[in-house]
Amino acid sequence: MQDDPRHAAGESTSTVQEVVVTASKTGGQTLQTVPMAIQAFSGEELKARNIGNVGDLVSTIPGAFEGFRQSVGSRFYNLRGAVTQNGDSPLGYYLDDVPFIVTNFGIAPPVRFIDMDRVEVLRGPQGTLYGQGSSGGVFIFHTRDPNLSEIEYAAEGESASTRGAEGLNYGVSGAVSVPIIKDKLAIRISGGTARDAGWADAYYGPYDGTPDQKGVNKAKNDDLRLVALFRPADNVEIRAQYWHFQPRQDFTGFTASVKPPYFQNTAGQQGFSNGDFKLWSLAAKVDFDGFSVTSATSNLEGDFGINIPQSPSGHFSSRFLPKMFAEEIRVNSTTEGPLHWVAGASYQDGEGPQVNALVRPGVNINASNNTLTKNYAFFGEVSYDLFDGKLVPLVGLRTYHDDRSFSDGATSVPTDADVNTWRLNLAYLPTDNLTMFLSASTGFRPGIVQSRVQVQSLTLAGVPVSVALEPEESKNYEFGLKWRNDDRSWTVGLNLYQLEYTNLQTSVTGGIEGVNGFANFGDATTKGVDIELHWRTPIKGLGAGFVANFNDSKYDTVNAVVAKAQPLLRPGSRLLNTLDQNYRFDINYSRDLPYGLEGFGNFAVSHSGDRIQTNGFTSRPYDQLSTTIGVRRDQWEFAFVGNNLADERGPTFVGTNGPLSGSGPTPRTLGFRLRVTSQ
Repeated sequence: MQDDPRHAAGESTSTVQEVVVTASKTGGQTLQTVPMAIQAFSGEELKARNIGNVGDLVSTIPGAFEGFRQSVGSRFYNLRGAVTQNGDSPLGYYLDDVPFIVTNFGIAPPVRFIDMDRVEVLRGPQGTLYGQGSSGGVFIFHTRDPNLSEIEYAAEGESASTRGAEGLNYGVSGAVSVPIIKDKLAIRISGGTARDAGWADAYYGPYDGTPDQKGVNKAKNDDLRLVALFRPADNVEIRAQYWHFQPRQDFTGFTASVKPPYFQNTAGQQGFSNGDFKLWSLAAKVDFDGFSVTSATSNLEGDFGINIPQSPSGHFSSRFLPKMFAEEIRVNSTTEGPLHWVAGASYQDGEGPQVNALVRPGVNINASNNTLTKNYAFFGEVSYDLFDGKLVPLVGLRTYHDDRSFSDGATSVPTDADVNTWRLNLAYLPTDNLTMFLSASTGFRPGIVQSRVQVQSLTLAGVPVSVALEPEESKNYEFGLKWRNDDRSWTVGLNLYQLEYTNLQTSVTGGIEGVNGFANFGDATTKGVDIELHWRTPIKGLGAGFVANFNDSKYDTVNAVVAKAQPLLRPGSRLLNTLDQNYRFDINYSRDLPYGLEGFGNFAVSHSGDRIQTNGFTSRPYDQLSTTIGVRRDQWEFAFVGNNLADERGPTFVGTNGPLSGSGPTPRTLGFRLRVTSQ
């Protein structure tokens, strides 16, 4: 059942629904009682706050922000200092019960929140339950199930104008759920299409104030999701799903300047950054007396890449063709206690082919390669309720083996790695309104695999390195507190953590011109605090929220040879590409209006701190303002939506062409949204 949108808009009511999450893989638990640093966002809350994708979501998560944007379909995110655009992702991404993994290139899924039931975000290492790529945290996107008993539908249309754009943005989306055999079989179809007008200009040569083309960075997004839910018996559920998303954009997410936004030296050529992803999944769950068995199988295929024109003629292009088959089977207890447990195994077989080319007059360089992986893992967690569930110790363990190889056409280099991760947790729940916990946990990111030529180049530069880097590992020590008062008008979340990274990986300039490589270069420690406050005020319908992260991060040890080549990497210096703080204020209001109408609104201010980048530039701190104001009646809703009201340009990530180059927020965008639902 959908959450009441009035709750998302801040209605004051004595009856507040408990938020139920499933991130622990032991069945549903109320958010208040889960002894983890976890957030959950319902689909209606996402709509009310105008959060439409991962990029919008990160402003609501303490310690999270966009680390790097290659294009509309190729974006990388940072959580508690874990960020990279090289190698596997340091964050885990799950679409329902299956992983989204691009081998050796850690992008986030380009998913739009069209038919989303809820999103769960786990902060900090989650190595026991979620394995590789979870050293910083995990995002879990839960889509809506088909309704087995009745027809459901929803539709939405929107139009907006972006400052400086050559035209209007528009989009339509919808969903319909139909029972085929009542209470047994149903299907759900959802999807949408969106077109955003371009707002950056192009210059065939250097910038001169008179663009040769206007609004060249047009973007398109198309999504289609088909899901069938079959419940042949009360204790058996089978869910089959197909998901196809196509993010496309002319040119890329990088501009020569963010204010005014433009591309230069294009020589009249067309740049692009396109993506096409298909994900098939089959999940089955069988409930027995005292335990459940779950199987989740998936197959991901992608085709995405960029083309960057270069003056006077030529281009750089990079195309990725990832594939990943994944299977996980697990068994978990379903009794009320006192013993709770989950155990399982996973297997993945994937590859990440890259077709890279640099073409200029007299130059034609092909740097195509492929990284292949076959890995498996066994994992488990067990907890026990002491003193009627007021004190709950937990222990978890995962063992992982990866057979990975790198091929560049001329050579193929096989490697293997074994990693063990663990979690210890002690939770104290003296009342229904207070949860405290102490936790120690580990996570990891697989080591980058590179060619022998790259190893030779780094060796000539004096950097000791091997074909396969050591896995990048993280260890987290944390204290967490969740409190709410008796009428639940106040909720408070506080997390204090110390996160230690070992064998950090980075790119390094090689001794052979044009051939760079990767190396483990050192260790680092981040100490921080996450804050979450939510207040349902005495004024009916008025609510307020605040989330924040403040941290202090430093390198502990750095390879001296790497530090010589990259002076910003030195012991005692701040971690590169990480924020020292971020926070967001939200105010929500709803009230009854004449003629059976309900008015609602949200106003938010988000702040991103500065960060020091590998290229030596520092991106300055900035704030963004957004709002949603609308009315609803019965099934209908109409809203005004404003993003980046102050027209902040950043940049979020500073490029190599100066302090205003790189990628930044989309300029101020104002528009309207119309929705209708069956409920």
